[in-house]
Amino acid sequence: MENPTKLISLGLVLSGCLNLHAESPAPPPSRADIESEMGLRSEGDVVRGQRDTIGFVVTADQAEDVVATAIGLEREAILQRDEALGLSPEHGFVGGVCPHDDHLYAARAYVHLTERITAPRVVLIGVFHAARLWDLDDVLVFDGFEDWHGPWKPVAVDSMREQVIDGLAEGSYVVDNAMHCREHSLEAIIPFLQHRNPEVTILPILVPYASWERLSGLADELSTVLARVMEENGWRLGRDLAVVVSSDAVHYGPDFDHAPFGTDAAGYQMAVDRDEGLAQEYLAGPLEADKLSGFEYTLVDPDDVHSYTIPWCGRFSIPFGLELLRDLAAKTGLQTPEGHFLRYATSLSEPQLPVKQATLDAGLGTTAPSNLSHWVGYAAVGFTVGDDTEKRAAVD
Repeated sequence: MENPTKLISLGLVLSGCLNLHAESPAPPPSRADIESEMGLRSEGDVVRGQRDTIGFVVTADQAEDVVATAIGLEREAILQRDEALGLSPEHGFVGGVCPHDDHLYAARAYVHLTERITAPRVVLIGVFHAARLWDLDDVLVFDGFEDWHGPWKPVAVDSMREQVIDGLAEGSYVVDNAMHCREHSLEAIIPFLQHRNPEVTILPILVPYASWERLSGLADELSTVLARVMEENGWRLGRDLAVVVSSDAVHYGPDFDHAPFGTDAAGYQMAVDRDEGLAQEYLAGPLEADKLSGFEYTLVDPDDVHSYTIPWCGRFSIPFGLELLRDLAAKTGLQTPEGHFLRYATSLSEPQLPVKQATLDAGLGTTAPSNLSHWVGYAAVGFTVGDDTEKRAAVD
């Protein structure tokens, strides 16, 4: 019999990537209903559990195997990139875009970003695949947990959260643990951040449906509050705080109602070329508001943001999160962040991560098939700040 958690995870992916937005939504799921679907249930409102315990690692042994294997396979490429960008294991990106698909499919792309997120606190900007269940638009979603499950130990939610929430307008946010428990796009990244820094703290935020105009307004509001917190604490972007945005790239095939190039090898390559072109055009180079709005309105219908045109998960998380990063740099006296396209992959481009059999026996697997009729793309993008890189190079 098919594992029920696996079916739930596949249903989550499909519902998040198809154009689903009910005109008369049913009552939202209860917290109890959501917890019953989690692979690892939460400890009340103290420690958030883990929704997907098949696609993502749960234990320390699994995490060590997955992350170390991915780093080992990508080490030379990462070191070459470090040399080109003037980065080091001590001084990394101010932020970036990271995939959130199954670790066996996507871990090699994750580590290109997460291995160079060196700040001890990370603002995590997530996709809210299930926003339609709450008929939710135009607000940011915070959680109220003290910690999130991490494979080695719980990962603390940074104490700045309360100060940030207090500084936002009442209509700009909600605080809802059930919504965060229903979403997998942030829990996927946590093991990689924790491997890089066992003491990392996080500020998790989900982004539901919103127009560019609303997203840019929310980014301006949040960046104003965060800049004030950073100034009060003497924090610097990249050194003390980073912004990581969660997003998978295209979801391709009939299951996603999206196969404009067909489902043969030629169609696959055309879809890959389009994905890489989108990342290069909109996410690489200097962060600009016009590029971010263009990115959003390439992925969604400008007249109805609930409707995909190209099913990237991060149609809202990326424009919001990168506009937040751009605003934060400006408000803290730094130059405009520069995007670097680090790695593109798909669930078909490489074999599944060659982890130990013990890791698979402990429950790690895949939550959906991967073939020419059903595959997912992954784009990892990192951001540097020009003057910061120059100053670090002089010191080093």
